[in-house]
Amino acid sequence: MMVKNEEHNIVDCLAPIVDLFEQVVIVDTGSTDRTRELLHERFGITPLQGELLEEECFALAPQRNRSFDVLTTPWVLTLDADERIDRDELVALIAQDDAALPEGLFCGWDTDLGDEGLVEDYKLCIFRRGHYHRGFVHDTVQPSLREAGGTASWSAMRLRHFPDLSRRVAKDARYVWRLARAQQRDPHWLRYAWFSGYMHYREGRLAAACEQLGQVHGGRPALFPVESLNASMVLASIHASQGRRGDAQAVLDDALAFHARVKDDFEVKVNFRLHPWLAQAARFASAGELEAIRPYGFGY
Repeated sequence: MMVKNEEHNIVDCLAPIVDLFEQVVIVDTGSTDRTRELLHERFGITPLQGELLEEECFALAPQRNRSFDVLTTPWVLTLDADERIDRDELVALIAQDDAALPEGLFCGWDTDLGDEGLVEDYKLCIFRRGHYHRGFVHDTVQPSLREAGGTASWSAMRLRHFPDLSRRVAKDARYVWRLARAQQRDPHWLRYAWFSGYMHYREGRLAAACEQLGQVHGGRPALFPVESLNASMVLASIHASQGRRGDAQAVLDDALAFHARVKDDFEVKVNFRLHPWLAQAARFASAGELEAIRPYGFGY
């Protein structure tokens, strides 16, 4: 775990499940509240101290990977303090035959946005030791698995995500800054363009969204096939909302052709919503029903 000022979350997160883990490694990146004290008092955990550096876009990955190296267990589970795991689901996961499992396991990831409802997504948060997160922003382990020729599949466990909605505006502003810096540092890591484009879309900045999403749609990065297809989805939706039927149809046709090429990728396989959405949207575009082309939501 990576934590900072999580005194209102840390006990509820860990208390139901902490005894099920052989090791718990937590990196505190500068808490000024009682997070460190609660970890010690309630769980006997002394967190490592870590610093997030501005020149690295305040990236979490270096410190997260440092914590992975401390572990000696064969499996790693990454968790945020505002996420919750059902104990019975974790017990069932631990009971599985290790030899029958792939390199990684996806969990459902349900984000509670209050009055806006629940956003269903997924996260690859369980994987065999030896893999690492990459990325200045929204770091992830998928590239490590892909480059090693590994695979991942669904688990039956779900993460319940309860973000502090009072901090949403400030958090989004920080992400915009970090994404811009990350793109300057590594413009070829097109995962940044996907997240930047989606944030622009969510805030109604459609021209900026099209510019970013178009990069990922056109680039078709091998390490990020799902992000590329997500970009196609939102890009087609923008074209449809502005009455550009031909542009929407072209994006969707290209996306379906790309999906056919990458359908055996482990993340494309678990993303059961993506192909049905693209196929239905293409039918809507063909029939001129542009108002029906709307993307589903993503966790943040």
